[in-house]
Amino acid sequence: MKPAQKIFLNGRIAPLNKAHAPMFHQGLNYGACVYEGIRVYRTPQGPAVFRLQEHLDRFFYSASVLAMNLGMNKKEFAHTIENVVKANAISSGYIRPMAFYSEAKMGINIIGAKLTIVVFAWPWKDAPPNRAMTMKIVHTRRLDPSTVDLRAKISGYYANGLLGFLEAKKAGCDEPLFLDTHGFLAEGAVNNIFIVKRKTLYTPARGTILGGVTRDTVITLARDMGVIVQEKRIRPEFLRTADEVFLTGTGIELERVRSIPGYFSERHKTASIMAIIEQQYRKVTCGDAPRYRRWLTPIR
Repeated sequence: MKPAQKIFLNGRIAPLNKAHAPMFHQGLNYGACVYEGIRVYRTPQGPAVFRLQEHLDRFFYSASVLAMNLGMNKKEFAHTIENVVKANAISSGYIRPMAFYSEAKMGINIIGAKLTIVVFAWPWKDAPPNRAMTMKIVHTRRLDPSTVDLRAKISGYYANGLLGFLEAKKAGCDEPLFLDTHGFLAEGAVNNIFIVKRKTLYTPARGTILGGVTRDTVITLARDMGVIVQEKRIRPEFLRTADEVFLTGTGIELERVRSIPGYFSERHKTASIMAIIEQQYRKVTCGDAPRYRRWLTPIR
């Protein structure tokens, strides 16, 4: 999908073609960039941003890890995001706020370096129904929390995900499934994993994963619906007796895993825990679940 033609760039709404930076800036050369992926949904009351506060909390935390001064508070940044959505007349979309060190110099000294802040937006179509993917447990291990702060969403970390993605593609699969450095299940390249077994929902515990906003949404909805959820360390062999496996993420929302060679092959059942949660997720994001309307920020 093509990005919308108006962006926020360093304090003002600007045309997309103004988004450029020196080729040797520190964000590009050293991954000194933080970002978020946020969804806008169409509701009967108009477009609304989903779980904006939680995304902003993580964005500001990520910025603090790289000693970035964003020059505005969360309320002001929320207003900026709303302005980008309105400027592009987006009713259903994807938002990408970014902050990166854009000093035109080589070297890793980012102290006092110039910072560029930009917010892009894309119109977004609903994913096709009944989509499913194949995953491969890759040899590349997920980053260890003793080496980086995994609570932050920093671009440089994603070289790890890219290596796993290339390995999975070479094996004929859609996505990688990472183990942590101790051999437990971690996550996909850009998504979290859930496993259903005997009507209980399992997911790897925080610590070696990025705690996704969609992951938190699914856990909350499942528990509110009476589904038992266990966050724990999970060995890959656990997958062999799973009833269902699915992934979560801002872009994909919830997506079935069809197979993980050597570990899991989808079993067709009439009752699907994922389908029940996904149905509720749709109601929540479309504004049809009053209990969760606090998660929606209307675009006025």
